[in-house]
Amino acid sequence: MATTAARTWWCRVKSAPIEYPLSFGVLISAVKTSVSDLLVQRVVERREEIDWKRNAAFATFGFFYLGGVQYMIYVPLFGRLFPNAAAFASKPLREKIKDFRGLRDLLAQVFLDQCVHHPFLYFPAFYCTKELVMNPKPDFYRSLMEYRGNVKDDLIALWKVWVPSTLVSSDIPFLRSKSRHLLNSLIPFMLLWYIGQIFTLCSNLLLLLS
Repeated sequence: MATTAARTWWCRVKSAPIEYPLSFGVLISAVKTSVSDLLVQRVVERREEIDWKRNAAFATFGFFYLGGVQYMIYVPLFGRLFPNAAAFASKPLREKIKDFRGLRDLLAQVFLDQCVHHPFLYFPAFYCTKELVMNPKPDFYRSLMEYRGNVKDDLIALWKVWVPSTLVSSDIPFLRSKSRHLLNSLIPFMLLWYIGQIFTLCSNLLLLLS
């Protein structure tokens, strides 16, 4: 009886991402972003007390942006812009090399994601979310000016990881969703680390860079 119930429960858990992709993504993104920050505070910074306000900033960003906004970008929007992406990913490597349209679409996806989405949406949203949650009197202009000062280093660090990983995950069917989910969980950790170096110099606050 208990075994049957456990199997039924596990089947429901496994089917959740398929049946409720947006809800599942929002929840997972909030949890993994929060956990990333907690790991940094405990392991990297060796804090005795958790900065829950900072953790709330990352959890909020994970919930709304990583879970919600990015889902709308990568699934409905990119699905309409690049309807042949799945078919291209399923082709053998020899056929991919000959598929000019598929290669063009692959490069276009990487360009839109890395040179449009992240510079003009992802990072501004992150800095504004941090400002909103961590400051009693948020100043979004100040947060955007902070991003403006960091944009070069932010994007270089981002591209070192995401350009090659996006090319690989878009090219290999099995990695198409798996690698993006794994690497996406590392973004808050890296964001915390990089921003933390800046805040260490001015206010002893560490955050990780993604």
